[in-house]
Amino acid sequence: TGLLNVDATGLSLPKAVELSLPRPPLPKAKRQPLDQAFAVCLMRSSYNTVDELDFVAMDQFQKQFFFRRQDEWDIYRSSALKQLGRAPMQGELTDPLYFDVISYTQYKTINDCLRAPSSVFEELIDSNGTTVVVARDASSVDDKLLASEHARRVGDKVLDFVLERFDNSSFTRVAVATDLSRDILEANANKLATLLAVLGFAIDASAVVRGSKLEVTFVAPANYWGLKALAAARPPLVNDFGAKCVGAWLSRCGYR
Repeated sequence: TGLLNVDATGLSLPKAVELSLPRPPLPKAKRQPLDQAFAVCLMRSSYNTVDELDFVAMDQFQKQFFFRRQDEWDIYRSSALKQLGRAPMQGELTDPLYFDVISYTQYKTINDCLRAPSSVFEELIDSNGTTVVVARDASSVDDKLLASEHARRVGDKVLDFVLERFDNSSFTRVAVATDLSRDILEANANKLATLLAVLGFAIDASAVVRGSKLEVTFVAPANYWGLKALAAARPPLVNDFGAKCVGAWLSRCGYR
């Protein structure tokens, strides 16, 4: 009976249907290369936070991530060739065209695991087949809060990277304090957004206070396609790194 849920490609029917759905167009703007260390930070922060929260065995996560990458790659590559006339540089995180799809794939995998988070599981820890039992307890993050906690922790990690990277000059240093005036808050939010652009996350970026809200804009960001593709399914978690980073900074400045 299991064969009834498999199409001719060997994919499960739900997966085959998902992969056949229309995808957002790729941005035609010429996006600048990402800073290598920053691109690694974005991917690693997302992965490490999954590991910290203990809702899936990491060997299982890596396996699911690998297969999802396989499923997505040819479709995405063909779309890039058709729409932009070039393919992403596979494995090159500094290439925004590649980063866009690999980050999307990572967050699709995280969301797959969030649908049925585990509280007790065996995890493979080395190539010799050694496993350990991992169990969440009363002090662990509740299942309903896993997505928001993941977003918060990733935002903190990304913010820490930016603050440390640009702390060597008063010109680039971002103020973090709970008594910032409106003008100083806006100026530093704009500086933080600009620094993300300097790291290659976007072509340009800006922040402005409008009423009681801070409006942050990223022009042609490195996650442009992946964020739109993820958001279309309304998952609990998306790869909105710019929002995560600015949100973490606002939190440290006393805004919740």
